[in-house]
Amino acid sequence: MKKKKKKKGITIIGIGSNLRGHMGSPRDNLKTVLNYLSRNGLRVEKCSKIYSSRPYPSGKGPIFFNRVVIVKTNMYAIEILKCLKKIESIFGRRNLVKDSPRVLDLDLLDCRGEIIEIKEKLVIPHPKICHRQFVLYPIFEVSPSWRHPYTSQKVLDLLVKCSRNNLNNVKPIAISYLQV
Repeated sequence: MKKKKKKKGITIIGIGSNLRGHMGSPRDNLKTVLNYLSRNGLRVEKCSKIYSSRPYPSGKGPIFFNRVVIVKTNMYAIEILKCLKKIESIFGRRNLVKDSPRVLDLDLLDCRGEIIEIKEKLVIPHPKICHRQFVLYPIFEVSPSWRHPYTSQKVLDLLVKCSRNNLNNVKPIAISYLQV
């Protein structure tokens, strides 16, 4: 039996935080997590600016800080997901209430352009990617030619469409320094 070859392409991880944890402030969490990704087989290749926005979808609660990173890895998507969950638990991810404030939220947004659906475990590309400016802006920053694996839409087209329907006030707040 032949082993399935992995597709070439980029792997994009979304990082978000709006609570202080034992690693520091939400902005500190977005910087510190880069080292944890690298130590766990996810070598950070590119890193977006940090963006701030109101919590999605409610708009209530502490301001969120978000960024995306492009990583290089030999892992399969399900292995990446397990790694991200492990890192979230180290930081103290969140309580069990959906969309509640959290110390760290790591999302596997795209894995080499693959389309994967493992019910209640993993859906790639991330199913809400098209509705989140706080994800689309940083993706456009680090990979302006990225296309949605399922629809083939360009990230800029997705961003324009999302911007018309979403008043989330996403703002860049920090320049991108890749400090791994």
